Amino acid sequence: MQLSIYSKTPYAKELSYLLAKNPNNLYERTEKGHAVRFVYHTLAEEEMYATIFVTPDPLALVYNEQAYDITHYINDRGFATSSIFLSLIRKALGTALNGKPKEEYATFAEQAFPLQFEFGPVSTKLSDTEIVELFEPLGYSVEFDTISEQKRARFIKISGNTTLKRALHQLFVLIPVMDDYKHYFIDEKERERLERYGEGWLHTHPKKDFILKKALRFQHLIGEAPRIKKDSLNRQRYEAIVEKVKQVAHKTVVDLGAGEGKLTALLSEIPTIRELIAVEPSASEIKKATHRFEGLETAVLPKIQWGSLFYWDESLRGKDVMILCEVIEHINEERLPKIMDMLLHDYEPNTLIITTPNAEFNKVYELEEMRHEDHRFEWTREQFECWCFEMNKHRLYDLQYFGIGAQDAVYGTPTQMCIFKRREEK
Repeated sequence: MQLSIYSKTPYAKELSYLLAKNPNNLYERTEKGHAVRFVYHTLAEEEMYATIFVTPDPLALVYNEQAYDITHYINDRGFATSSIFLSLIRKALGTALNGKPKEEYATFAEQAFPLQFEFGPVSTKLSDTEIVELFEPLGYSVEFDTISEQKRARFIKISGNTTLKRALHQLFVLIPVMDDYKHYFIDEKERERLERYGEGWLHTHPKKDFILKKALRFQHLIGEAPRIKKDSLNRQRYEAIVEKVKQVAHKTVVDLGAGEGKLTALLSEIPTIRELIAVEPSASEIKKATHRFEGLETAVLPKIQWGSLFYWDESLRGKDVMILCEVIEHINEERLPKIMDMLLHDYEPNTLIITTPNAEFNKVYELEEMRHEDHRFEWTREQFECWCFEMNKHRLYDLQYFGIGAQDAVYGTPTQMCIFKRREEK
């Protein structure tokens, strides 16, 4: 299994920084029992040629991969560049996939280069014409090197002028589309990955419906159609928090009540975070978060730890940012002052970010009750602002209020946010 990347450009060496691989060091890792290696064949002033390849362990393919029938014992998974291959090289190409190299090379992540990718062998029932129809609309020329009489196993070479990040995103979507047998269950995380990799190009692709059908071939098991551009309130809330985190000192960040880790995963894409901790009391949610974080291709890997707002944890003291995203409304109101006292005056973060529903907006939703059966309360904007003011009883923090989501002229936004920013002079 291999993927080669070639470019002839005056910025050849900059490409090596986008790949985050030092040509002077051997990159060799073990991923789920399989050997992953990255090598440079050429790295000169105006030429870069590199290959990432996997030497699979046949026994690990049986024991570690989720197969659906006995064919995993007799099929071609041991050599085919497929969905398995991508899952094994995802961490190695994490920086390139995110397009977030070291700050001094960030501008090159958005720069188009003349790139050539060769990958294979690909085992697919798709014809040459069908494969060309996947890549040509994206601006690539396509060449084939057939290695079987039935043209089922092929090496494929695509060439085009594009950014490294976008090209890898497209390959990570389209290689599984060509794969005859996708090896893993299609879950929420896989849909999210498809949305992320497909953003900016998939929705305009003339073969979009075919791509979605092949990429999410077990869609009936989850009963929900994919959405390439998600604009849910949850997503808006997470993105708003991420933007606020970027605006303050944020080398150390704690997501309190992290749940299954969606917000933490998004925070892990901030390249300047050095320590990211997801704190969660529920064992089942920790299990989901652990599974989610295993698939991340980010610079900082979140640390998961059991914890509760009702118990002191010395390791959380003095962090740059603490976050309570849609947490306080799940706690009995009379217990909150003690929790806030511990957060603001014992843990002493530089910044504390809190979000909670805006009860006034429930009229827009035409709700007679609270939004969730586990909510112990929901506050109006005035109630929330008064509460935050009262919690800041020692006046050690400056407070800022923001709305998140669609703005209603009368009822405001569905989510309200308060940022507690610690004053320099205590």
